[in-house]
Amino acid sequence: GEIDGVRRQVKYELIPKQDGERAVYYVADFVYTDRRTGEWIVEDCKGFKTDVYILKRKLFRYLYGKKILET
Repeated sequence: GEIDGVRRQVKYELIPKQDGERAVYYVADFVYTDRRTGEWIVEDCKGFKTDVYILKRKLFRYLYGKKILET
């Protein structure tokens, strides 16, 4: 009862498609609303943080203004 509206594998565009290149996306494990604060939470379950993940995490924060909760 502490969270609401759980969605899995939510895709966020980080870099749009360019001439001859595919778009770059970050896929969050879970996105939900914290019922106590009303804040939407983006959560990622990581065993090991790769360089690619760290770069995508930074791009996500820059574009969406949101920290990813890492569990």
